[in-house]
Order: sequence, then C-alpha cells, then structure tokens
Amino acid sequence: MCPDLDGHRSELALRGGPLARRAGAIAVVVSVLAGLAGVCEGRAAPANQPATRAVTIDDDRGRSVAAVPRASRIVSLAPHLTDLVVALGAADRLIAVDRHSDAPQVSTALPRLASYPAIDPERVAALKPDLILLWGEGLAAGTLARLEALGLRVFVSQPHTLDDVAGSIERIGALVDTASDPDALATSFRARLAALTATHSRTPAIPVFVQLWEAPLVTLGGRAVMADALHRCGVLQVLTFADAGSQRVSHEAVLAAAPKLILSTVQGSTDSRWRQLGLVGRHPLSARFIRLEEPALERPSPPVLDSLARVCALIEAAVPRAR
Repeated sequence: MCPDLDGHRSELALRGGPLARRAGAIAVVVSVLAGLAGVCEGRAAPANQPATRAVTIDDDRGRSVAAVPRASRIVSLAPHLTDLVVALGAADRLIAVDRHSDAPQVSTALPRLASYPAIDPERVAALKPDLILLWGEGLAAGTLARLEALGLRVFVSQPHTLDDVAGSIERIGALVDTASDPDALATSFRARLAALTATHSRTPAIPVFVQLWEAPLVTLGGRAVMADALHRCGVLQVLTFADAGSQRVSHEAVLAAAPKLILSTVQGSTDSRWRQLGLVGRHPLSARFIRLEEPALERPSPPVLDSLARVCALIEAAVPRAR
C-alpha cells in the first residue's frame, strides 16, 4: 500500500523552520518519497535500475502463467516447443520431452513421454517440473485441469501464423531460465520473416494444392501454421478450409480447381496418380509436382525459417516468374 506522498511533502514544507537546519535529513526524505512516487504512480525506473519483470505471462488460451521464478526444470510435450526451448539456449533445462521431439541438442537420455492421444499427468508430475509446455491442439480440458490441480505451472501454445511464433519466443523466453535474449531473438525472427516474404511474394500468386495424405486424399486447412508459411512463398491454395487444420477432399475437386503446382508432404510420394488423371505432365501448361521433405515447416518455432527458405527456393525453380 502506498503512502500519502502529497501529504508528506506538505508536512515537510510546513516544518521548514526546524528541518531547514537539517538539510541533509530533508534531502534523504525527499529522495525516498520521490522513489516511492515513481513506483506508486507508475513512473519508469531510473536508467541505472533494472526494469521490473512481468509477474505473469498470458499463454495462447488466455491463461495467466506465473513468470517468477524462471523455469529450470522444463517438460516439453510438442516438437515445436522443444525446438523453441533449444533456440532460447535452454536445452539443458529440459528434463523430459515428447516422443517426436528430435532436436539434436536434446539429450537422448531424457525421458520420452506420450503426448498423443493422451498425456499422463501423474507421470509428468513425478518428474517435479517447474514448467510444462503443451500444444493446445487436441489438448483435453480434463488433462489441463488435472495438471493444474497437481500444482504444476503450464503454458499452452497454439500459434496459427508465423507472426505468432515471435510472440511465443518472447513469452516463453520470459518464463525460462536462460542467458539468451528472447526479445533479440524475436526481433531477428520478425526481420528475417519479413525479408523472405518480400522476396518471394507474387502477384498473382501461384494456384497450389497441398497434399498431406494420399489415401484418403487430405489437404491443408487454413488454421495450420504451414498454410501461412506457404503463402509467404507466393502461392495460394485452390481449396481452402479456413477453420480446419486439415480437410479430406476428392480428386475431382482438385482437378476442377486446376492448380498449377502440387506440393506433397507425403513421405515417398510420387506424381503417378496425378499423371494418370492428366493434371501433371510434360505439357508446359501442366501442373508441376514437388515432394516436400521439410518437417520443420509444420512446426511454429525458429527453425521454420530455414525450412521456409528452402521451400520457397524449390517453388521459384518449379514455377519461374514471368519475364
């Protein structure tokens, strides 16, 4: 609770007679009151004093997560979150990861925990983490409630665009005990993303079909980070499903949409089916086919930009710009 600062200032003025002979005492009191005023009235701290850190950070569910103390025992249950912790220079703070995290900086001796279809809250709690990082997609409300009931600090991540990644770097960086500068890393990420977007954007954009699965045929939805990433390479999906991460479609729908490029993320996939259907061929107006082997493109974390640069280069080579 803050004192009545104006009242104290007035009292000093009224006592000018006796206190005037004690100038040193007055100077000390005035200095203390000025400091209190800066705190209580929301003024910035002096330049030679460290800025006050946020007490809480909001996650992607809008939950307030305690930012103090900094986490040094982290459980990451999504590959993109593990990649983000590594990028923050905090790989040594990880005590367990999910089974699909494959960052080479992560110790192979760490426990590998199940994250899908369900998380085991009791097993996570037994590791005594001081921060748990979870992917929000498919996260059951009961699982989150149980982790909270066990007294565990949980940050839920659910970015939908590459712009969201920079914010994730800043917020998770504020929670983690690391010597790196999260704000500098986020600034660098934003600058490189802007440069890649400016380099590869096109008007008009290349009509593209993104194939995530062959049988049944599944395409990319608008809610996926990968959709935003590919858009920055100058392509536009011919079949769009704004509210979905993925969507089953028919070959007939793809043929009717007449894409100029097919991007397949299916391991080992070929263009044979599309050739049979007459969409891909030797004719100059036929669609081109590219098999993408860039798993990082699906992960909203700092390494996504390296993957994005390679994919944009492949697209530029497959569909040259009009001269």
